[in-house]
Amino acid sequence: MMFKQELIKKIVSETNLAPSTHNTQPARWSFLENTSILLSAGCTRFLPAGGPINRDAALSCGAALEGTIMALAEVGIKATNIDDLWAANDCVTIKGHRLAAKINIKGDAVSFPLNKAITKRFTWRAKFLPCENTMTQALNKWSRSKSDVTLAISKSDIDFLSQQNDKSSLHFMRDKAFRNELVEWMRLSTSHQNYTCDGLNLDALQMSAIEGFGAKIVLGTGLFNALDSMRLAKPLIGEEAQTKSSSAITLFHRPKDESPIETGRAFYRFWLEMTDLGFSAWPMAVVADNEESANECAERFSIPQEHRLVNVLRVGKAGGQRPKTARLDFADLIK
Repeated sequence: MMFKQELIKKIVSETNLAPSTHNTQPARWSFLENTSILLSAGCTRFLPAGGPINRDAALSCGAALEGTIMALAEVGIKATNIDDLWAANDCVTIKGHRLAAKINIKGDAVSFPLNKAITKRFTWRAKFLPCENTMTQALNKWSRSKSDVTLAISKSDIDFLSQQNDKSSLHFMRDKAFRNELVEWMRLSTSHQNYTCDGLNLDALQMSAIEGFGAKIVLGTGLFNALDSMRLAKPLIGEEAQTKSSSAITLFHRPKDESPIETGRAFYRFWLEMTDLGFSAWPMAVVADNEESANECAERFSIPQEHRLVNVLRVGKAGGQRPKTARLDFADLIK
């Protein structure tokens, strides 16, 4: 078959609904005649302060890869012989981009059951509503069937993870480079030129315009250090109320020696499966990224020694209208 423009747009637009760190959307697609698709990561969308080894970009591309396979299946195209190219560190083939994967096309496919969850998935930063018992029971049953998911559902476990999240957030926020990078990707005013395109905007963060202005002043200036010295920074950035409103918190862990591309693929499936059960979620990635916190979680929740904690998501029933999705235009995603 030939990849016509209309078909390419459908595939890429659906695929780009996959999650990415800070909503950086690093994945780019190159359609090579009618036989394969090359997936790469735009180097300008890496996070040198938050992810110096570019693991976040790789995980994001892994999620985009899984999304591509699903989008292809949705239009009846089968993806075969997927080549993981991340470890080659090829930043030459496509200037300014690091190759992530190559998808070879052959044969027909049918849509995956999880495809229907793609447009239903969204992040929810505010408090959750109480869940029906049937939803919690379904989540419990699902987690027991997964070798890479540990479910925290007791009050003591949720309290523990709430403390870990706030402690880890403060740990990273004290790093000026990390703070500056985060602010760079925050769209704290509706007048920001990329407000509807990428990053973390007021809708995603569920902040008012006044709160957004305050966040920019605190995080983008030396005021944060002053507040921290007075022990006011932690309560300011803490999310105890939101975390403790969770019906559960999911700890997602994968083999330590696994390619981050494959981990990203599994992470997207994991999130879509929770969406299919009716849950919304908010990533507390700092818990996994902070080595001390990750180790404490591994010990408390008996995460297998051969696994590493990848992400921690608080989950529950969204308490309002879903935030608007900020996504890049199709033309910006094609190389």
